[in-house]
Amino acid sequence: MKLKLNDKISARYIQVYDYYKELIESGKMQENTKMPSIRKGAEQLGLSRTTIETAYLCLAADGYIISKPQSGYYVTKRPVPHASSKNASNITNNASKNSILYNFTSNNVDAESFDFNLWRRYIKNTLRQDGRMLTYGEAQGEYELREAICKYVIKKRNAVCNPENIIIGAGSQALMNILCPLIKERKKVCFYDIHFAQGMVIFDDYNFEHVESKNDADILYMTPSHMTSFGDVMNVQKRLALLKECFENNRLIIEDDYDNEFRYFSKPVPCLQGLSGGENVVYLSTFSKLLLPSIRLSFMILPDDILALYKNKMNLYNQTASKSEQLALCQFLRDGHLESQIRKLKRLYSNKAKALTALLEKAFGHDAEVYLGESVFMVHLKLKCGMTGSELREKAKQNGILVFSINDSENIAHIALSCCEVPLNKLSDAVELLKQIVCK
Repeated sequence: MKLKLNDKISARYIQVYDYYKELIESGKMQENTKMPSIRKGAEQLGLSRTTIETAYLCLAADGYIISKPQSGYYVTKRPVPHASSKNASNITNNASKNSILYNFTSNNVDAESFDFNLWRRYIKNTLRQDGRMLTYGEAQGEYELREAICKYVIKKRNAVCNPENIIIGAGSQALMNILCPLIKERKKVCFYDIHFAQGMVIFDDYNFEHVESKNDADILYMTPSHMTSFGDVMNVQKRLALLKECFENNRLIIEDDYDNEFRYFSKPVPCLQGLSGGENVVYLSTFSKLLLPSIRLSFMILPDDILALYKNKMNLYNQTASKSEQLALCQFLRDGHLESQIRKLKRLYSNKAKALTALLEKAFGHDAEVYLGESVFMVHLKLKCGMTGSELREKAKQNGILVFSINDSENIAHIALSCCEVPLNKLSDAVELLKQIVCK
């Protein structure tokens, strides 16, 4: 197989993933073969280090390679193929559903978290508006939904905007496909959360250069309410200092404000967009976590200078979000159901996380440190078990459990478990299996 980097059908990191996957599955790369370093791979293929690293992370998540601290990546025993390269961007969800019993890395919602009957009534009411369903709708998103969102983010996130600044789309990737051409004069982007492959690939597709230091960047992609994959939050003082620094150096901030409602130990901090007065910050958020992942409704707030560029070409963009779902969500927001939904989710995930914490403490006793993460659905587990976090993660995966690994400290396995998807009545069985895996 040849690596065809001019192929525009798929993202470059997926092409790199497919290339090495085929070499490993065909036996051309044997077990324990050392992979080229990220730096060397980037030089050989003429790609960014981020592209190579993202491909390696996907390969590691699927069990084709493993990271050894201070050494690099090595080919593992050849796994049974189970994942399509089309899904390689979702690093923690590529395992075969037939082999994974408990997924503690999933962003899917609990089956008990959503009132389907209520949502069904709103959808039915929308479909009765026959005349409105005969048109494509507004490219920027239905105006009344933008009004409702505007009121919501001003009240809940201290945002500074009006409905004209808001763009609606079917997910954050769709919105970034609109944004990237508008900011093409800025060439270098820095991602604070390097695990966000779905965002990185969009910037790859538009030929932005990924840099590791914010000081070298023209754009900072931030998740200040969820600074890493495991729940650290940027406080107000750091936010203000960052805004001042970026303004002085003409850096644009893209603020991805997902999970901002799910805080344990602090109230939601005002968003960067609001603290900046609506200038020099593009704000992204989604309703997928609050409602359902299948309801692909996200929104973006543009500062006035970028909004002017968008207005010049907005009629060339088709709206990607369902019109019926937009109108249903609008009335859902107006009737106050979103706030009651947030309260319901906090209770549900908080109870599940506390139950999981108690089960882990009982199972591992004094050999473990168990504590709740800042987000209401994340539980941390530190074990003295002679393995690193990565080694325990891989061992757990081979036995049907997906977990996050935090770091690779010697002889201490630090993992994190999201309780979103696993049902409450399955947590005990999951912990028992995890205990058996550790003791093997």
